[in-house]
Amino acid sequence: MFKIKSFQRRILLALLGVGLVPAVILLLVGTGLAQYGVTSAGTAGPWSSVGESGQALITAVTEAEVTDSAVLEASRAHQQALSESLRISRVFEIIAQRVFTLLPLFALVLALVIGGLSFWAARQLSRGFSRPIQDLIGWTELIGQNQPLPVPGPDDSRGVREFARLREALRAMADDLERGRREAIQAAKLRSWTDMARKVAHEIKNPLAPMRMAAITVSSAEDADSKEAGAVLLEEIGRLDEMARTFSQFGRMPEGPPSQVDMTELLELLIQQHEGVGPELSFDTTGDLPLITAHYDALLRSFRNLLLNAMDAAGAEGAVQVRAAVEGDILSVEIQDSGPGIPPDDLGRIWEPEFSTKSLGTGLGLPMVRQTIRAHGGRVEGRNNPQGGAVFLIELPLEGRSPQE
Repeated sequence: MFKIKSFQRRILLALLGVGLVPAVILLLVGTGLAQYGVTSAGTAGPWSSVGESGQALITAVTEAEVTDSAVLEASRAHQQALSESLRISRVFEIIAQRVFTLLPLFALVLALVIGGLSFWAARQLSRGFSRPIQDLIGWTELIGQNQPLPVPGPDDSRGVREFARLREALRAMADDLERGRREAIQAAKLRSWTDMARKVAHEIKNPLAPMRMAAITVSSAEDADSKEAGAVLLEEIGRLDEMARTFSQFGRMPEGPPSQVDMTELLELLIQQHEGVGPELSFDTTGDLPLITAHYDALLRSFRNLLLNAMDAAGAEGAVQVRAAVEGDILSVEIQDSGPGIPPDDLGRIWEPEFSTKSLGTGLGLPMVRQTIRAHGGRVEGRNNPQGGAVFLIELPLEGRSPQE
């Protein structure tokens, strides 16, 4: 059995049937009624009966040899009018017979015209209904292939409202899927780097203890050169130990219960600790900042990392500005430097563990900052300032919103 699979064809046939079938029925019924009416009005109908009865009346008047002039005049007038009516009726019947001969052809032509117009209208309507569906089918294929959807245009808000809402829903779904893919990739990278960082930390820590003991022994020697060599060894061992601690902390959420943290005190402490050893530091805040629920040590490390990066970018002759404010239920902190800014190609990569522009360090500083801020239910972003330099924005929830577990 033949099955119609095309939605457009189904709509086309349905609309064609709705438009054509009633028109054909009305055409056939109208043709039959016209034929019946013309036949009834011709000589074969009432006019034939009227003619026969009138002729009989006139014949009776003539045979009765009526002498009344009024009756005779009325009879002659009736005969004349009856003859004229019969003549017109016969002419009408001849014309009707010829029309009836052409009526089927006329009905066929009219049916074809109606059918053509119905087909054209149904085709336009079916295309109007099926085109958005075809577009949406193409969108689902693009979503399945992880391809971008067409750029929103004026056509998206036209047509059927339900199709416009469906387009909006598909765009939202595509954005959610893309966000989920990115988060899944980032989570996979984070797990991979976390495992590697812990292994590296373990491998570094193992030889550090005997190396430190040996360096202490060398630095305790009476020879000046040996003492200097021991001091260098102890310094480098300390740097390796700090690097190992950094690796071991990567991918690990802040430990212990959160507490009330005074961000004003935390930021002022950082400024005081690093004043006078590099660029000019300043701290501005719009009034007293409320307490937030957080892990103090984790936030201190994160803000110290961002501040040191800003100082390194600004240089000794530059400036670093720290601003804090409250917007709604969010505490925001901006750290802005006067350095060269972040290269546009690197803006999307600065949070990746494997990316670093420094020759020294582990390259895990910014990823650990983002990890810590996210663990507290906040967010951090880096961008370039149009007036020059880089800006890092940190947003944290106020007191009452616990850090993410």
